[in-house]
Amino acid sequence: MTNDQFKMSNDGKLFNKINEELKNAMKAKDELRLSVLRMVKSKILYVNARGDLSEPEITKIIKKYSKELNESSEEYRKASREDEVAKIEDELKIIEEFLPKELSPAEIKELVEKTIKDVGATSIKDMGKVMKELSQNPAVDGKLASQLVRKILK
Repeated sequence: MTNDQFKMSNDGKLFNKINEELKNAMKAKDELRLSVLRMVKSKILYVNARGDLSEPEITKIIKKYSKELNESSEEYRKASREDEVAKIEDELKIIEEFLPKELSPAEIKELVEKTIKDVGATSIKDMGKVMKELSQNPAVDGKLASQLVRKILK
């Protein structure tokens, strides 16, 4: 799939930003940045076989990659491989440039309460509806949101 096909399938702002930064990294001969951006682009294009990814879906792919790197970092930390931990943390800094700022726990709680009210959820049976709505917002920490929904809907 070419970049043009991708651009046609959605507004592609995030994908275009990644492409621009990739070009800039090539020009600057920034090997680490180039490597990270190539990996991100590769993951997006691999998942984009359908040709219709939205911006939130692209963000989810990038968040998933960030989570994988965080898990690797923890494993290296347990193995006392501080050189690898430092490298992964540098990679994470690059990836975070393309992710929305995460909401604070207080903001998530407020959003959860609003969403519960908006979908008319009254019991834990409605948790799926609430989580479906919350998952549309890439700035929401799903784990925390799930815990709050369970606590509120009991």
